[in-house]
Amino acid sequence: MGNSMMFVFRMVNDGKVSFYESGHIQQLDDSIILQLKHFDGNLKGWEEKDETVDFKLVKLEPNKVYFEGLTMERINDDQMNVHVLIEEGGNTEEILFAYKRAK
Repeated sequence: MGNSMMFVFRMVNDGKVSFYESGHIQQLDDSIILQLKHFDGNLKGWEEKDETVDFKLVKLEPNKVYFEGLTMERINDDQMNVHVLIEEGGNTEEILFAYKRAK
């Protein structure tokens, strides 16, 4: 499998967890894939047991990583933006997650 980088994310609204996200970025054959799963605030999974949401690597730039449907952009040492394409009811919308390093 090679090396992988694991991550956990939680979305909090009004002091309550909306959802958790857990996943990893790992080598797949001669490319890289980002795979994740969602859980609601009570840790009930959104995806089926054996299913993951997969984003395949498309292109690398010095401060940008392009996956199919997800782009990560390094702004500086303390900030990064993640753009995610979300499909709902036939509509596709790009959501921006702006991250700042906690001091």
